[in-house]
Amino acid sequence: MDNGGPAFFSDAVTVSHNPKKFVIDFQQMTPRFSKFGPGEPDHKMVLSHNTIIMDPEVVKDFSNILSSNIKGYEKKFGKLEVKRLKPQVKKDEKIEYTGYIG
Repeated sequence: MDNGGPAFFSDAVTVSHNPKKFVIDFQQMTPRFSKFGPGEPDHKMVLSHNTIIMDPEVVKDFSNILSSNIKGYEKKFGKLEVKRLKPQVKKDEKIEYTGYIG
């Protein structure tokens, strides 16, 4: 049995579609620090992606399953509140995006 590899933590998601497919793009931002020699360490953010492409009927089933699970979660643990935070990027901070072409 193939378990599909390690889990992927996502802190953002985008969804797009065309008449035949939905594209669900799970994203993860992680900081990277490195220090080579004297001076300040190099700091950058790395963006990773895991993309899933689904037929519209499968997306509809997934949406219903997810909605049902959210209701169960809220019944057990309380109402989920979505808080949107603006990213804090310093004036001269470098952000490097790697591992995704598209």
